[in-house]
Amino acid sequence: MTDNTVNSNGTEVYLHDIYRYADEYIAQELNGDKDSVSESFVDMVFFIADRIPKPDNADIELLDNIFNIYVRLCSKYKILPTLEVFSFLVGINRSTFTDWSNGEYRSSTAHGNTVKKWLDVCRSFVVNRLHNKPGTDANLIFTAKAAYHMRETSPEPVEYRTPQRLASREELGLEAPKEQPALPGTGGND
Repeated sequence: MTDNTVNSNGTEVYLHDIYRYADEYIAQELNGDKDSVSESFVDMVFFIADRIPKPDNADIELLDNIFNIYVRLCSKYKILPTLEVFSFLVGINRSTFTDWSNGEYRSSTAHGNTVKKWLDVCRSFVVNRLHNKPGTDANLIFTAKAAYHMRETSPEPVEYRTPQRLASREELGLEAPKEQPALPGTGGND
């Protein structure tokens, strides 16, 4: 999907008002300086939120479509998407997303699975940034741990992963650690 298309008479046709309002924000508030959007991204989201109709919380399909547009904006302007900023865009309290994800509210609908998908998308952006960013970013690693429950791992040498060793751990009653995504570039299995 592209941000907009140009029809035969040269007029831009926006696929969604969110893209148009983003361009409007850049033109009005940033004097056309697209390079400074990353520093003003949250302000741009509030600008857009003030201009779009608030979606109905019950319409998870519409919310999912808006999330997909939000993610594309984040990608375009090199911003990591978060449910916090998405909540600003759609006017839904962030804790509501957590309630949906935990099945505490709207458990008989697709809301919980959709929010889990959104979290996975946000986590994927963090993992991608960690994989592709030169050096180590301690703040991003902290975010990965705190927001997405990722952890650093140190690789276990192959010679220690023998069937005998695994069997002896089970005999001693030692549980295998719960499988959690490892942070790339921190000694995990990247």
